[in-house]
Amino acid sequence: MKWFTLLLSISLVSCAHRETTYVYGSPLPVADPVFKGVAQIFLDREEGQVTGTAFAFADNGSEIYMLTADHICQEVGRGVIATTIPPHEGTREKYAGRVVYTSEDGDTCILRLEEASGAFEVLRFAPESPRTGDRVYTIGAPSGAFPTKTEGYVVGHDFLGTEPDESGDPKMILITSVPAYGGNSGGPVYNERHEVVGMISAVHHEYPHSSISVHVEFLLEHVDIYFKQQSNLHFQ
Repeated sequence: MKWFTLLLSISLVSCAHRETTYVYGSPLPVADPVFKGVAQIFLDREEGQVTGTAFAFADNGSEIYMLTADHICQEVGRGVIATTIPPHEGTREKYAGRVVYTSEDGDTCILRLEEASGAFEVLRFAPESPRTGDRVYTIGAPSGAFPTKTEGYVVGHDFLGTEPDESGDPKMILITSVPAYGGNSGGPVYNERHEVVGMISAVHHEYPHSSISVHVEFLLEHVDIYFKQQSNLHFQ
């Protein structure tokens, strides 16, 4: 969709971080299983190493599959290192993997981590679209502080009031008041039932209080495309 590519070219800075709900380093104040499903990722590109966030959505008993933002990955085959949340004692675990799917049109990337089964909690996708006013959260690595949890509310399902597409459906982006910053890209946006409703992608320069996410329906479209291309793989 050309509108999504244009949107990212206007607004891609991933994202404005204003208030922190929780930064890992002490016992969790509440039980939140999403922490165990999120990774800080590192990729080497021509301009140097870049970092962002990814989250697990499938585990086939050997490999873990994760979603993140395409503007971090940029090309299939690129190597990636994914790290778990820091333990209270010891060091974070690291897992090597590859970029196996990218789509600039939708800012979606899929990672495959080798021999990582069980290392990350597989997150569930929400069965229904989020509604305006729903409370949502993200966990990511703003400025490298991983994992940092922030919260906000769903503002809408399109670009701050633009018209629906030709079919009459809302455009496949999600606007929330969740604060974010560089390093949050690729982090899951999830509801109070710990179900993924979107993925952090960018922030709008004119409205830094609002972060822009890829809508859950669009994420599922890309997941289906990838697994249909792999005849020996199945996603449920």
